[in-house]
Amino acid sequence: MRILIILSSLFLMACSNQTEQKTEQAHTNDIKVQKINPLVASIQEAHQLDELRKKEIVSFDIKLTFRGNERLNARIYSTTNSSKVLVKNSENTRLLFDGNEIWIHPKDSLYEGARFDALTWSYFFMAPFKLNDPGTHHTQAEKMSYQNEDSLMSSKLTFGENIGDAPDDWYILYQNENSNLLEAMAYIVTFGGREQEKAAQNPHAISYSDYKKVEGIPFAHKWKFWNWSEKNGLEDQLGEATISNIQFTDDHSVFNKSKEAAPVPK
Repeated sequence: MRILIILSSLFLMACSNQTEQKTEQAHTNDIKVQKINPLVASIQEAHQLDELRKKEIVSFDIKLTFRGNERLNARIYSTTNSSKVLVKNSENTRLLFDGNEIWIHPKDSLYEGARFDALTWSYFFMAPFKLNDPGTHHTQAEKMSYQNEDSLMSSKLTFGENIGDAPDDWYILYQNENSNLLEAMAYIVTFGGREQEKAAQNPHAISYSDYKKVEGIPFAHKWKFWNWSEKNGLEDQLGEATISNIQFTDDHSVFNKSKEAAPVPK
């Protein structure tokens, strides 16, 4: 989410202070190519993105059930730019995304879906703050079917090539018409090499509710998962999650990797 401008040190040494300032400004102007979709801009403003960027790490408890069965009970830590993620589940398994690879500890606790858990739930939590990340693309906002014959302003989010583990995923963003907060996202799952065309035959959606402010930043404390169709929007609830105990910290030691951790295969 932050763009690092790298200038040649030899060039800097040869220039005056005035030249340095002009050069830096020119580079800054050159890289402002990621235009913000108006709907996305209003969602990010409602979610206090600028305030979140002042924080370093956010953590939360999640209890997730699908079709009445517990799917995940864990505490999740994420840097606010999502460069590192830690999932500590109730069975003391640690899943660590270090920015490049995913690790699991104990190494004999590897399970199917570990990589999915390491990346997905923190993304759903951080979604309102990641909508304009590098590599994201949005369609023009328009009204779409939401639920029970209601419609909301929406925009389709897609990704550039090689963005994340599943660049062929797409999302339909829904905005709450009163608060401007993110109301829901429809999505497909191509994670694990699933073809986009096949994934699009079974789209789902997540809805966000019970927003509460933590240090002035609104977070949804209730998620629900649904089947989704372009014609009818959200229907037939599949699962739900309760989010609690949201906290901020600057203690990066939580992301220290155990020497006994094993890599999670792609």
